[in-house]
Amino acid sequence: MRLRNSPRRYVRYSANVQTDNGTAEGTLFDLSATGCRIQSNIALTPGSYLALHFEAPEAESSLAVEVSIVRWHKDNQFGIEFLRYAQGVRERVTDLVEGREPAVVSQHVDEEELVLSAALA
Repeated sequence: MRLRNSPRRYVRYSANVQTDNGTAEGTLFDLSATGCRIQSNIALTPGSYLALHFEAPEAESSLAVEVSIVRWHKDNQFGIEFLRYAQGVRERVTDLVEGREPAVVSQHVDEEELVLSAALA
């Protein structure tokens, strides 16, 4: 038996799985920086490639793994290995797994910044 290389976190996130044969909804569990377990009614077999998007309540926007591969299948559950992430997503996933607060980019502009900007203009 092969031991896992990275820590996992039990989660329950809504997920969207996209393959060459179509798209399906699912639930993502056991998240790590390198993969996850998914439950879905889509027909996947080990070796199948897919794209994965999932919603984490802690994140500002959905997370996208551009290329993943199915490593195992049992009933309607699949072990997924992440191969290529959308830009910046690996770090965001690692933050989720390790329980760090995701970086939040503030859209708030301070009044002092507005005054300073107007004075410089």
